[in-house]
Amino acid sequence: SFNSMAENLDRLLKSEKERQRLQAELEIAREVQAQLHPKEPPKLGGLEVVSVCHAARLVSGDYFDYQQVGDRRLAVAIGDVAGKGISAALLMATLQSAMRSQLRHCAEMMENPADGTVHPPLSTARLMSNLNQHLYASTSPEKYATFFFSIYDDDTETLSYTNAGHLPPLLVRGEDVLTCDVNGTVVGAFPDVPYEESRMKLESGDLLVCYTDGITEPENEYGEMFGEQRLIYLLRSHATREAGEVAEAVVRAVQDWTASPELQDDMTLLVARKR
Repeated sequence: SFNSMAENLDRLLKSEKERQRLQAELEIAREVQAQLHPKEPPKLGGLEVVSVCHAARLVSGDYFDYQQVGDRRLAVAIGDVAGKGISAALLMATLQSAMRSQLRHCAEMMENPADGTVHPPLSTARLMSNLNQHLYASTSPEKYATFFFSIYDDDTETLSYTNAGHLPPLLVRGEDVLTCDVNGTVVGAFPDVPYEESRMKLESGDLLVCYTDGITEPENEYGEMFGEQRLIYLLRSHATREAGEVAEAVVRAVQDWTASPELQDDMTLLVARKR
């Protein structure tokens, strides 16, 4: 009996050491992922952008990013990687790296054309197609992501965007709530997928809300999802508030709905206010 007890204790100690090692690795992964997220809100005169990202675990499969392109344009993106945990976080990092690389390459080609070649303006559809090809070639087919990518031009006050299977962002304009288009399927799952591009002119006071399913799909104790209609009602009632206040109100409402200290899914929100 004593020998058996000693063996059990030895197994327990090894198991605890392994758990502590995995926990330490997860913490390192969390810190690395936190460094990938944009640190400061973009400084563009006509558009204010606020972001909120809460991971259900130590690391998140949600992706969001914004990057200034020149002095007058801003790229805004949000995505949701299939799966959870470390594998989703790694694909999220790949997605960010590929997207920023594509964006930087296109911007440099436009600003410094070789041999006097005139390049077409930045196309969200072309960028999305390039991103899809890159992810499909470098990851397994079951690794994919929904993705919304947009470019706001402050000179024309126009938002160009491509939505690859992501939940359509909502545009709040006064009492109206408009739904953005879906222009193609998810990225990384299929080769040679066609993507389209939509454009809309933003008006002063417009509120653009991009979100992942961690906002609309959490359930209460009766199994009811928060849902898009509750989100729309909430946005209408807070339409005149600052972008940061709107984001806080949405997150608080979802947490109150679930009445749980633990998140059911990664929760990411991008709110942009046209000045």
